Amino acid sequence: MGTFSIFGNKKKEEEEAKDLEQVKLEQKERAAEEARKAHQDMPWPVIGRINPINIKDAEEGMIDETVSADRKDEIGAMIYEEDIDPEFIKALNGQELIFLLTALEAFNKKAPLPGFEKNHRLIYNEVLHRVRNAEYLYVLYDQTIGFPFVEQGYANVYFEKELADKAAEIFNKQFRKLAVRKCQIEDPNYKGGGKFGFFDYLYYIGIENLILDNGAYRVRFKKSEIVAAPGEWGGAESKPEPVNSALNFAMIDFLEEVRWPVKYEKRDQILKAKEMRMLSLIRGAQFLVPTQHEGPTETDENGRIRIGKDTKLKFMVLKTPDDKQFLPIYSDPFEFAKQGMTKDWNGGMFRYQDIIRFIQDREGIVINPLGENVVLTKDRIMALEVAGKQAEAMRAKNQAGKAAAASANDAVSAAVSQAMKEMRKEDNQ
Repeated sequence: MGTFSIFGNKKKEEEEAKDLEQVKLEQKERAAEEARKAHQDMPWPVIGRINPINIKDAEEGMIDETVSADRKDEIGAMIYEEDIDPEFIKALNGQELIFLLTALEAFNKKAPLPGFEKNHRLIYNEVLHRVRNAEYLYVLYDQTIGFPFVEQGYANVYFEKELADKAAEIFNKQFRKLAVRKCQIEDPNYKGGGKFGFFDYLYYIGIENLILDNGAYRVRFKKSEIVAAPGEWGGAESKPEPVNSALNFAMIDFLEEVRWPVKYEKRDQILKAKEMRMLSLIRGAQFLVPTQHEGPTETDENGRIRIGKDTKLKFMVLKTPDDKQFLPIYSDPFEFAKQGMTKDWNGGMFRYQDIIRFIQDREGIVINPLGENVVLTKDRIMALEVAGKQAEAMRAKNQAGKAAAASANDAVSAAVSQAMKEMRKEDNQ
């Protein structure tokens, strides 16, 4: 009797488990069917314009579809699966993968999809995995300054050269001067500790936001999702060197904008906001300055040179073709190294407020002469100091505790967002 009871209970439990599994399966099927009905009038996503800029024959400048209609039907059907098979995801090419992510987001916005959060994480992580483990990426560079092209705060990277070339062609029809560079993700010749590559370089020039395959099916991600900042590397040495990431980005963003030969509504406002962000960051920065010294000096725990009253400093000067002299200063070790300094010159780290006292009879300063090459004459420096002190006084009175850089960044964001919103509005009319 006891034996029968044991086996009878076990059989009952198995039947209950099977019934529960069947109920769950039916619930999944009902949820998928309800989602399909809610989406029945929705077409699959298509490739849109690369940006909202209006140009002549804009439609001709669009990239052709990268995923066929049949493949869209096959791949798109997976958005109704509560658990998409990881092996199916791995088998997709880059554009198919991003199409699936795009479809998942678009359809879920219309009506909730079963397993959306889990599936979205699975697909997005696969995108990041492919970016992280790529040997090369193709990057759009702005030839006017020689740095990665930044639009609306994003650098543009691509899995395939063909897509990058097509995107550069479209941007160049908008009077940009872009070229495609094949960038190695990890530098095999790097002689420092640990690894160093393209995404680490982006850290130094302040680019955090990236867009993959812009112009085709695209996805946005952050550099920090790919690699940690150098200062966060395990075992990395802490070196007392200036890392002006925000300033480098502000200089790149301003110079690319000012050298773009177009006119549009709000452009003056955007230029002014970007310039003020750059200048405010310059005022608060530390720089490497090529120096020679005679007499005793000390280096403090932060790497700054302490000079005694008997120490004499000599600064490098750069001469223009018309024999004007400027004091070169550098935002980081990479820019400093471009100058090819001899051992006779050391990189002294100084605050901007100290540097402007070193100008004396020179015409001004030039920041990163072989990089962004931002020139500030003495008149400009004086005007900047007056404006800076006035702004500081106003902030102290009205907005205590807010930094100049933050205020400038807010102004840039507001100006750019408003301008792009108006351009999109015009585009949709």
